[in-house]
Amino acid sequence: MTTNVKRQRSVIRADLLWKELLESFLYFALEIFYPQLYAVVDHSKPPSFLNKELRVPGLHKSNKEQRILDLLCDLPLTEGNIVRLLLHVEIEGEQGARKKVKEPFHQRMHNYACAITLTQKRPFASLAIRTTPQGQTEELFYEMNCFGTHLLFKYPTVFIDKMDEEYLLTKKANPFTLAVLCAKRMAKAGKNENKRYEYAKELLKQMRSAGFSEDTSIRLVQFIEGMVNLNTRKFVKELEKEIDNLLGKEAASMFEVRTPILKKVLERKACEWARAEGIAEGKAEGIAEGKAEGIAEGKAEGKAEGIAEWKIETIRRMFARKMKLDVIAAATGYSVEEVESLVK
Repeated sequence: MTTNVKRQRSVIRADLLWKELLESFLYFALEIFYPQLYAVVDHSKPPSFLNKELRVPGLHKSNKEQRILDLLCDLPLTEGNIVRLLLHVEIEGEQGARKKVKEPFHQRMHNYACAITLTQKRPFASLAIRTTPQGQTEELFYEMNCFGTHLLFKYPTVFIDKMDEEYLLTKKANPFTLAVLCAKRMAKAGKNENKRYEYAKELLKQMRSAGFSEDTSIRLVQFIEGMVNLNTRKFVKELEKEIDNLLGKEAASMFEVRTPILKKVLERKACEWARAEGIAEGKAEGIAEGKAEGIAEGKAEGKAEGIAEWKIETIRRMFARKMKLDVIAAATGYSVEEVESLVK
């Protein structure tokens, strides 16, 4: 009998997962979604995100109306110029993403184009990333005809569910392919948690064989965990084991981890790393200092002092590795405030 896990966890929105992954791996995403632009981008320079520029008055009727992701960024080109890109991501079926939307997709794309044209006053490229709308026609452009006035707005569109898996699997060095495969397979699995877990397990296996860096692996694991969205205790525990085996002994996160399983694994690894790094050394120094005093009291005081010094040094090392303050606190037993005061 299936047992639902009753655990406190923040709702991981699909659009937030996509946003963070796109901002981390934008050039990798362009290689798959927009090869024409990818070929002329200067990969030695980072993109510049301009998401505040998307806050156009009147463009959004309600923040709760739709969970759609939009990114605006400037991309450096090899010829020295800069191109502005509007990314519009809408994945149907992810946590109820289109249920409250009244305007059709192509209408919203046109509205964004008009708003950005008026506020930015410069040319820009557009790209729509989405899944095929269920029971609807594929909206690939916006067109208006009114008494001889003809307006046509065309933009490239990538349908994730129609992407060729064989092609994606040839791009093993590109971490973003795993995100696309994850989206495709989770849509295919639907609400079947057994299939969702098996697909996630296979993706983690592919990630391990690809040999990605620790930071890349952690970002991908967070995306996969958030998209798989498991609630059954058995599958949650199994996925936790898979993630634990994937990440190294010194795994650390340099960004805010949102998904509960990954957060738990990283905190446990931080504790293990802290113990391996300094407990033996701290105890040895403390006992040695206590023995030098020649009395039991000296031993106790020496050991306490040695362990305290070990913890302070470990905290500073962990902070130097850009670990989050709450993770350091969980690993060393100090409060977040105490950790913050020690690393200043």
